[in-house]
Amino acid sequence: MEDKKDSEEVVIDFSAVRRKLKGFFSKGNKQEEEPAPHTHQAHSTHHTASPHHQPHEHKEHHPISEDHSKSSADEITFDWKQVTAFGKTHAKWLIPLLCILIAMSFSIYFRTMPQRLPITDSWAQGTVYNFYQNQLQQQINQQYPNLPEQNRKALVATQWQKTYQENQDQIEAQVQQLSQQYKSQFRDDQGTLYLLGIDPYYYYRQSALIIKNGFPGTEKKEGVSWDSYRIAPIGRDAPWNFHNWFGAMLYRLVSLFTDTSVMATFFYVGTIFAALTVIPAFFIGRIITKNNAGGFFTAMIIAVTGFFVSRTTGESSDTDVYSVFFPILITWLFLEAITAQKRKHQLLWGALAGLATGLFAFAWTGWWYIATFIIITSIAHLLALLVIHRKNWKDSFKPALMNSGYSIGSYIITASIFVSLFISFREFIRIIFGPLQFLALKAVGVTSYWPNIRTTVAELNVTSLANVINQLDGKLLFMLAVVGIILTLLLKDEQGKRDFRVPFFLAMWLVASLYATTKGVRFILQITPVYAIALGAFMGIAWEYSSRWISKGLKLNTLVTKTIVFLLLVLLLIQPIKTGYSQAYNAVPSVNDGWYNTLTKIKNEAPQNAIITSWWDFGHWFKAIADRPVTFDGGTQVGHDAYWVGKALLTNDEKLTVGIVRMLNCGQNNAFDELDKILNDTPTEIALLNTMVTQTKEMAIKTLHDQGLTAEQIAGVVQYTHCDNPPQDYFITSDDMIGKAGVWGHFGSWNYEKAVMYQKTRNLNRAEAVQFLVSHFNLTEEQADRTHAEIQSTEADRWISPWPSYLSGRAGCQNGPNGTLACPVGTPQGNALILVDLATADATLKVNNDEIVHPASLVYADKEGVKEKRFEGKTVPFSLVLLPAGEKTYEGILADPSLAYSTFTKLFFFEGHGVECFSKFDDARTFTGGRIITWAVDYNCGQSNQVYFLPKEEVEAAHILIATSGRSEEEALKIIEDLQQNVTVKNFKEYAQTYSDDPGSKGQGGYLGWFGKGQMVPEFEQAAFSLKPNEISKPVKTQFGYHLILVLDTRKT
Repeated sequence: MEDKKDSEEVVIDFSAVRRKLKGFFSKGNKQEEEPAPHTHQAHSTHHTASPHHQPHEHKEHHPISEDHSKSSADEITFDWKQVTAFGKTHAKWLIPLLCILIAMSFSIYFRTMPQRLPITDSWAQGTVYNFYQNQLQQQINQQYPNLPEQNRKALVATQWQKTYQENQDQIEAQVQQLSQQYKSQFRDDQGTLYLLGIDPYYYYRQSALIIKNGFPGTEKKEGVSWDSYRIAPIGRDAPWNFHNWFGAMLYRLVSLFTDTSVMATFFYVGTIFAALTVIPAFFIGRIITKNNAGGFFTAMIIAVTGFFVSRTTGESSDTDVYSVFFPILITWLFLEAITAQKRKHQLLWGALAGLATGLFAFAWTGWWYIATFIIITSIAHLLALLVIHRKNWKDSFKPALMNSGYSIGSYIITASIFVSLFISFREFIRIIFGPLQFLALKAVGVTSYWPNIRTTVAELNVTSLANVINQLDGKLLFMLAVVGIILTLLLKDEQGKRDFRVPFFLAMWLVASLYATTKGVRFILQITPVYAIALGAFMGIAWEYSSRWISKGLKLNTLVTKTIVFLLLVLLLIQPIKTGYSQAYNAVPSVNDGWYNTLTKIKNEAPQNAIITSWWDFGHWFKAIADRPVTFDGGTQVGHDAYWVGKALLTNDEKLTVGIVRMLNCGQNNAFDELDKILNDTPTEIALLNTMVTQTKEMAIKTLHDQGLTAEQIAGVVQYTHCDNPPQDYFITSDDMIGKAGVWGHFGSWNYEKAVMYQKTRNLNRAEAVQFLVSHFNLTEEQADRTHAEIQSTEADRWISPWPSYLSGRAGCQNGPNGTLACPVGTPQGNALILVDLATADATLKVNNDEIVHPASLVYADKEGVKEKRFEGKTVPFSLVLLPAGEKTYEGILADPSLAYSTFTKLFFFEGHGVECFSKFDDARTFTGGRIITWAVDYNCGQSNQVYFLPKEEVEAAHILIATSGRSEEEALKIIEDLQQNVTVKNFKEYAQTYSDDPGSKGQGGYLGWFGKGQMVPEFEQAAFSLKPNEISKPVKTQFGYHLILVLDTRKT
């Protein structure tokens, strides 16, 4: 009995803990505190001394045996019998709690993973390993030039293994150092990780404004919260929503306990609500399957499914978390309402579902769909009851109707109240009209002549059903989810009756969500909740019935059977967990130091009323980080701004670019609106504005006068095209805009005559359409007939405007005899070789026969600026952009002819060579090499930018680097400042060899040799080229750490 008792009790010493707690809470005397005992293994008698580990004496101490002789008050005994009994008694809530906590743990772990940025370890490892392997390969190539490729690879692998084993510590230290450098690129100077997405910066900024101003805008305008930074200079309303409110409240709560930033706390909003989502998900699974296993599987799937993780990891996608959390919450509350037996419970659960729907409307604009599904399900149920009980109205149908009516009636009434309270009653009506609005989400040329930007939003790109299923962890799990919905139809309630509402509701939700993906890939997220519920239902039902059948058929212990079946079903979670982990592991912020520093410079140096103009994608960054107004952003990318900014980038006339920017900065699209009131002719008005903005104010007035406008009408237009003292504009061209050229080029080349033709004739028969085109556009009948046929057979956005793009990356050209170049380029039809005569600017394609074929044009630079030569005869549908790349070296890019000579090409690829209306404000690179060039707009076009064919300035320099990886910013700065006090030109080499963290130059005393502009990171380059020979810089901060730079000499070549 004594042995048995001992085996059932575990005695743990809590005396040390007790002493610490006592010391922690005491107000007092440190002398009275006992030092915590130091323990070590008795057999560990040898310690290796190192600079990081100082040997010290240890005194043998055995706390258990020693403390056992003390008062029994220092002992706490666990009786496992009591624990077991407690578990059985409270299993009703302990098991659900355990299931929820497990799912929550997965959810939180995945969604906080970006804080650790584990992917940078893989990047660093790949970079360092590849460096050594490439070095080995070069050595082996030199030593064994004739060795077969297969043998060469094997030898490299062998040598690499040997090198790694001999230098493992050094190599891994380099990996860790490089990884820390990568990580630092995604954090601000305080070490706060940048938010992962783009749109979160919109809500993060609004939360910061709430904390600062008490409302989510920059000012109050007629009592309305107003954001003057959006659609500048006009601004727009800045409404409250759940996301910005919660972000502000979370910061205020956390800041009570610790010093933090709004961005640091905002990171966790998605994490919090994703974790909370597993709670109602568990209860949904349990209600449907009537067991905790179904609840656990539903909660786990919603916690780890890859697409949901990707949209909620580290606040990566604004309000997306609510489009899963609230539908799950509302579904749970509605299921509780329709399964409740008591009337008051039906009313209560229905009311709570209505409240949750109101909050959903406050949180996400697409809220209406879940309410629509609930109402349709309830109507279908009532109709089914009517059919079933049609012969017995009073005794059968009326009670059933009343029983069902309480829950749905309570829901509709409370939902209407709370949606109206949080938003408006008009918003509540979207339950009816929302589906119709969704069907027209990407319609072009239907109600407006302006382009529809939704056709180009990446999240609204259409994807295939196969890809949708793949995003949901593959065919097997998707089919099991479908089976799960079918199985719910077979389940019976406590009265032995089947209720089709749950399978009907889930089936409708799944089908509608699959259809939604035809409008955009982002709507895969709307499948996630129903997919998790359906798959969880399958697994819970399979667990229940399989366990029962196996236990009964094989006469096995029920608990054992249930455990085995449960573990087998857990294997189905492996793929979702792997997918979710992969999404979290690879997640990094889209902002990095390159962008952050660029925008911070604007914040610090630009006038407060300056406006930033660029493509709309990063507009939320511009407002939040640069703290300046923007022309448009991801929430205000309306058709007119898309056209005007696209036109500004696409035109080859920089004066038109600047004229458009001035018009937008004077009053957005107001000039068009004023003209439209008078002329009501969109194509004519657009043509007039494109002419006027390039003219002086006097000439613009004359142009409008010639159109028959009165003086008053002219003044109403010109105030928005030629305002006095327009705000300073900063025009950003960046590397990412190359890939987006098809989008801004599409909008910038929008043909308004074609837009009118399409809208007016698309629903006419052939005869009516031809007559209209002939009478309104002066086409011949043959031309009109062909135009009508094109309209009927071509998508609107492809017929109205092309989709131009840059067709290749940079490719080096080879120098030939007599000033000629041979430029190999990749074309859509395959590789080609373009021969260029630099003296005559002639370009020909080398083809198989002797036929002379030209590109559409050649764009090149001379001493005066950028020029274009167009070719006649037989041409191919692309142009060659010839870029100077160094001393008598060139690179070639293929581009659509409309882009080759565009303002964007001149500013970005030719670096503004020869332009007169822009001056370079900043030129930065991200750590991946992407370039960001910011231009200050000169409305008077009085600049002179000479980039090429000038004497090349070079410096000879050395440096000392104190890296920030492995130490804090403060520590690195302190070290470099201490070195600055003692370093001189004479001892610079010695100090670099002793203290520098740059392995590439440390051995040479920090010597970097000669370098020109564009070869170093911008901060380093700016400092180096500002120094005189034998002058040492102040500490210079770059992405690598702090530098002291010594310029040895300068020269021009």
